[in-house]
Amino acid sequence: MTRAMWVWVPEAAPPDPVALARFASAQRVTDAFVSVPWGGPSADTVASADALRAHGVRVAALGGVEDWTGVEAVAWMERAVAGWPFDGVHLDIEPWGRADWAGRERELLDALERTVHDVAARSSLPVEVDLAPWVADEHPAAFTRIARRANAVALMAYRDRAPDILRVSDAARRILSSSRIAYRVGVDTAPAADPRATFADDGSAVLERELARVAARLAADARFAGVAVHDAQHWMALPR
Repeated sequence: MTRAMWVWVPEAAPPDPVALARFASAQRVTDAFVSVPWGGPSADTVASADALRAHGVRVAALGGVEDWTGVEAVAWMERAVAGWPFDGVHLDIEPWGRADWAGRERELLDALERTVHDVAARSSLPVEVDLAPWVADEHPAAFTRIARRANAVALMAYRDRAPDILRVSDAARRILSSSRIAYRVGVDTAPAADPRATFADDGSAVLERELARVAARLAADARFAGVAVHDAQHWMALPR
C-alpha cells in the first residue's frame, strides 16, 4: 500500500525541502503530488521534488484550476513535464467549486471528462485525477466517465473517522473497483469549518489510527492503491 501526500509550493512561503523530505521518509510516504506553477517548475518546485526523490519518493506534477479547459491543462502539463523528470501527472480540477456550478453540473462534468482525456492523450506519464466521492452519489455516470479517462483516482473522502471515510466513499469505490480503476483514499489535515472533515483538530496519532483502519478495511480490494493526505504543510503541523 502506498502513502501519498499533496505538496503545495506557494511562491510566498515554499516548504523547506530538507524538512519536507525528512518528514516524508518518517511518515513512509511513497508518492508526492508537488504543485507546478502555470509557467512550469519553479526553483522551489524543483528543490522540493529533488529532495523527495532523493528519499525514494515518486513525484507527480500537481496542477489544476477549477475552470481549466483541455487546451489549458495540456499546455500546463507539457511545460511541467518538460522542466523536471516527473513520475506522473496529478490533476486537481474541481468544477464543483465554481460559482456557476449549480445548474451547470452536467456541462461542467462533461468538460472535466474532456480535459482529463486530453491530458492523458498527450502525456506519456500516468495521469491521476482528484475526485470528490459525492460526485459518484449525485452524478454516477459522469463520475465513471471521468475516472475512466485517467489511470487512477484520488478520492477526497474528507472525514476524520474511518467509518465516515468509508461511508462517504462507498459508491465511488464500488464504481472504481467494478471499472478496474486504481484509487487512493484521501483525507484532509487543513483547518475546515466542519471539524468532522479534517484531522486538524485531532492530531497525528488519531490520523494514523484512522488511516490504518481504512487500509485494513480495504486491503482485500485489488483496486485500492493506498491512502493520501492533504496536505504536507498542515500534516507536518499536526499536534501529536
